[in-house]
Amino acid sequence: MQKKKQKNTTGRKYISRADTILHRGELIPVNANGSGCYTQMLKRLFEQFDIGLDKWKRQTFIMIELHQKQPTDDNKRMTIFRKRLMARITAHYGIAEIGYCWVREQEKAKAQHYHVALWLDGDKLNKSHVIARFAREVWEDMGGFYSANRRSYIYVDSPETRLEALYWLSYLAKGRGKGYKSDQVKDYNTSRLKKK
Repeated sequence: MQKKKQKNTTGRKYISRADTILHRGELIPVNANGSGCYTQMLKRLFEQFDIGLDKWKRQTFIMIELHQKQPTDDNKRMTIFRKRLMARITAHYGIAEIGYCWVREQEKAKAQHYHVALWLDGDKLNKSHVIARFAREVWEDMGGFYSANRRSYIYVDSPETRLEALYWLSYLAKGRGKGYKSDQVKDYNTSRLKKK
């Protein structure tokens, strides 16, 4: 009988149940329903997202969900997936920089799953179907299965669409599902976009 992993909460800070967070001097609505959001994670995600907007003015924001049959003790599959997906995006669109975040979650299933968010230069692409196809092909080639969402992208070209995308992104910082891993394994990772 397989022993259930204990939840590891080291390395993560405060969970907020507030429905807003202060970011760049602005109160941003967040999806804190149910389990709340990790504030440290929210701040990192929002800062990376807005650095992308500072660079590109418009962004295509895409969210995908990836599942696998067997649990793994590390996130090496995500590193491989990200590198292969980025190589395909770069070859197809000529994009050198891509904002991203992935989070590792595990609830009732025996294996973890991943939520992935990407944000790219909105002047280079304004739809998600090609990126979604690339992600599906790369993940399925690696033996995983891709969960299709009814609506998986937002073209961010106004203050309203920015807030909508940040609200979607805040879902990745939710408290539920995280921590079922060993001490040295990360719950999430993000791009390292630099300010202009």
